[in-house]
Amino acid sequence: MCGIAGYVDFFSKTNPSVLNKMTDEITYRGPDSSGKFINKSKIAGLGVRRLRIIDLTTGDQPIKNEDNSVVVVYNGEIYNYKILRVELEKRGHKFSTKSDTEVLVHAYEEYGEDFVPKLNGMFAFALWDEKKRKLFLGRDRAGIKPLYYYITNKYLIFGSEPKVIIKNPKYKKRINNDALLFYGYLGFLPGDISMFSGINKLLPGHTLSFTKLGLNINKYFELKQDLSIKEENIDDILKKAVYDQLVADVPVGVFLSGGLDSSLIAYYVSKFKKLKSFSIGFKEGGYDESEHAHAVAKKIGTDHYSEEFKAKDVIDIYEKIINKLDEPLADASLIPTYKVSQVARRYVTVALSGDGGDELFGGYPTHQAHLYTKILKYIPISQLSKLLEKTPESFVNLIPSSFKDYPKKHLAKIVLKGMKYDDLSRHLYWMRTFFIGEQILFDKPNFSNITEAMPNLNDFSVNRLGQVIDFYTYLRDDFLVKCDRASMLNSLEVRVPYLDNNVLAWAFSTKESHLNFFKTKIQLRKLLADKLPEIAKRPKKGFGIPLKSWLKGELKDFAYFSLHDNGLYNLVDKNIIKNLWENHQKGYENNSGNIWMLIMLGGWLKRWG
Repeated sequence: MCGIAGYVDFFSKTNPSVLNKMTDEITYRGPDSSGKFINKSKIAGLGVRRLRIIDLTTGDQPIKNEDNSVVVVYNGEIYNYKILRVELEKRGHKFSTKSDTEVLVHAYEEYGEDFVPKLNGMFAFALWDEKKRKLFLGRDRAGIKPLYYYITNKYLIFGSEPKVIIKNPKYKKRINNDALLFYGYLGFLPGDISMFSGINKLLPGHTLSFTKLGLNINKYFELKQDLSIKEENIDDILKKAVYDQLVADVPVGVFLSGGLDSSLIAYYVSKFKKLKSFSIGFKEGGYDESEHAHAVAKKIGTDHYSEEFKAKDVIDIYEKIINKLDEPLADASLIPTYKVSQVARRYVTVALSGDGGDELFGGYPTHQAHLYTKILKYIPISQLSKLLEKTPESFVNLIPSSFKDYPKKHLAKIVLKGMKYDDLSRHLYWMRTFFIGEQILFDKPNFSNITEAMPNLNDFSVNRLGQVIDFYTYLRDDFLVKCDRASMLNSLEVRVPYLDNNVLAWAFSTKESHLNFFKTKIQLRKLLADKLPEIAKRPKKGFGIPLKSWLKGELKDFAYFSLHDNGLYNLVDKNIIKNLWENHQKGYENNSGNIWMLIMLGGWLKRWG
């Protein structure tokens, strides 16, 4: 795992000291070594900070081919690199290291830009082709590893995080007002936008080439529901994905919350190695899964390490990370993810995670809500609302939900309100309402950049609709960003077997259903039924913190002063913030999502605004 940085300027020379400043800005992403490359004509400069995982002695970057005409810096892991290496050696390529990074160099020599779809892993790379005087960037299919760029007609600057680009004096920092609207509505930044004008994400599943003639961006991956694909056994596919992702020359562990997704990954891990597992717990019963985590660890034989997460941890972690987060993220689970990464880093350098299980295998109530919408759409919403009011609470409570802080009837009302929108807008409305709140504090953004990045939703069946939208929004731009930043701030590499290429393909192409009106993650539960049956039957809890109650108690002073000690009043009316706060404190409304969204935005504005 690494952090990368660099720039190409066809009309002036790169500055080594600027390149050093750019890479030093993300030292925590790669504390073990640093490296840089500047070509002879000094138009191209690549920099890297490395966290040594594979080939600890000869794998430092940048890595070059035999005649130094192809150079690469790279962040991530290629899990099928040994297979690719054998193929390349058969074609006459000579390797000088045992690292997965060198495979990128020789694969580019052999296949050109078409080598990228052959990679199975998580990655963001930058490659300089001296003969063609071309910069070539690439990012993995799911967006596990980040990559940003800024371009003019003369030069291109890139980096693992926006602050890398900001360190280059060629970029003049400006806030992106459209991004503020997206953050205020969703709590994260979807698609290719960033919080800084002109700085864009390279979208997952895309490559970029930059020459003196200009820029070319190519999409090499898009989700498809291809039911003609030969059905394979997901047990074998997932087991192999876990096995492949255990490769490392440093200690490896596994996150184990006690929920379905992480328990299944930990189970597979235990079949190959005896490893350490990690979790956090809460004294608040509705959020604590530590008992289940310990039970699973005992059954599968991992050495389990767990710590209690307390309200004061929120303040401590917030103060540690807020100045390093160059983009705000309203997902409060960033904080416990940082904590469990911190615990794990004391013992291991790599940890496997259960991220992606919900999005690929139908784990959210919103995925089921699309099924309800399909059968209810012919009935006027006004009639449905009246019917809901008359329906006994006991019947409504049969609807499954992992949203702990909302009564089931209230959730049902939100589902009905969303029915008036198109598929994408409806899903985003549901998710933002459940995670952020019903009150919209900013103007609603234009979703065109999301629509352009997604496949045609009409090509997918209704029981895959929520998964597809989440894959292109919440997974890549919220949950994976959270996982990347929380782990990398602790210099920990986190791997996600559920996002293996073959698991991903199976999840969206299988003829088997992942959910119905009353069950979620049917296929994963089947897998667990004969492995960990007590976990297979458990309802989803979600990895959150008791923010609603803590904001009235132990976090009250911290939250109050955070809301009032920043430039938020320039963006949101002071009286609106006051009402949000008072209504939450009095118990009239659950405004914890909006309050936390503003706290994170306020902290970001103080450092980066």
